[in-house]
Amino acid sequence: MAGFDELTVAQTLDAHAALRDWRREGATPGSRPRIAINMITSVDARVTKDGRSGGLSGEADRELFHALRAQADAVMAGANTARIERYGAIIRDPATRERRRAAGLRPQPYAILATRSGRIDPSLPLLADPDTHVIVVGPRQSDLPPRAARVDYIAGATLDGAFTELHDRFGVDLVLCEGGPTLCGALLTAGLVDELFLTITPRLIGGPPGPTFVDSPPLEAETALTLLQLLRSGDELFARYRCGPALVGP
Repeated sequence: MAGFDELTVAQTLDAHAALRDWRREGATPGSRPRIAINMITSVDARVTKDGRSGGLSGEADRELFHALRAQADAVMAGANTARIERYGAIIRDPATRERRRAAGLRPQPYAILATRSGRIDPSLPLLADPDTHVIVVGPRQSDLPPRAARVDYIAGATLDGAFTELHDRFGVDLVLCEGGPTLCGALLTAGLVDELFLTITPRLIGGPPGPTFVDSPPLEAETALTLLQLLRSGDELFARYRCGPALVGP
């Protein structure tokens, strides 16, 4: 017989306190960075509202979003997601940048843009920030005009090889991936995801069926998830999972 634990509030934490041990808790030596996905979904599994994930986000989700960014070595997104969401500087708060510097981290995480087409929107606000270091991962080097941000390329490598290069060439140990669904699906298909942060917003969006936060062909093997943390703010739920070894069979 299954047992159920009732969700009760033992203490109230702010976002940074809730995640204060995240960076060191999962740290393991290896040849590639630790990779965590952070996504939001409605109760009926929609990942956007009016075409943007930001349309689903509330105050608590935004606080956790920024608290995760504050601990990452690099923040990764698909080039199309970055274009739609109009990505700008990853860390905008000067106090957060100073805390990162004091902790031995770069004031700004690397911004990783993944592209299968090789195309990057040159008007991205991210590229206009002189304190940002962008790394484009794709099949070939993009033809971006000179921008204020520094831009480097990892071209032609597999996803696994790209992350190894991020580790060896740029010293990246922790990557936070913010989607979109196609990139999340590619990472899961390649077996590269170590953790998943999933916000469940208390909304029913409706509309035609669309991708979930993982858009990929059926995975060859299911992935076991271990619940590490469950937070609540109002009616929003915030789950943190460890992604375990693939499950073979039903």
